[in-house]
Amino acid sequence: MSFEKDFVDEVNQLRKDPKGFADKIEKNKQYFKDKVWMNPETKVGLKTQEGAAAYDDAIEYLRTKAKPAEPFTPSKALFKIAGDFLAEYQKDVDAKIEIDTVANKYGNFEGSFRRLMQFGPGNPEQTLINTIVSDGDTARKEREVLLSDDLKFIGVAHGTHDIYKGATIITLCTKFNNTVDADDNQTF
Repeated sequence: MSFEKDFVDEVNQLRKDPKGFADKIEKNKQYFKDKVWMNPETKVGLKTQEGAAAYDDAIEYLRTKAKPAEPFTPSKALFKIAGDFLAEYQKDVDAKIEIDTVANKYGNFEGSFRRLMQFGPGNPEQTLINTIVSDGDTARKEREVLLSDDLKFIGVAHGTHDIYKGATIITLCTKFNNTVDADDNQTF
């Protein structure tokens, strides 16, 4: 299986059962020592800004505020768009890329379009946990985006990054009119 497919599966599990996903975050919280999270697979420490407090915030949100949502439908166009963003961010993490410019290569979107980025190494589950936890970002809007009823389609690209070791780009929208592929549903 690919990282991208596994990541979409994880996101859809989050959408189906936010409270159950909180249990995964709770389990990962045990690997903190002060503000360093020790990856149990690689034994490499990740210094965080907030430590376990950000995990507690995510757990509380998923258990008390989050509502289940329909699963995302994978979109070939959104996977390609995510891949284009990834290629640019692999060159320059501060790249200023216009969403419309990239999206127009494949079609156009209606309603909302969101792009989320997660830098750093990790498997699909840990990458999603890091996105939901949003250590150091007290607004924590990513979790609301991932659980939004307004967004229906998803694309993901994952690759290496010279500075952060890994990069994951998630593209989401209400509706995408794909002009490149007649059948836009992604199959894995």
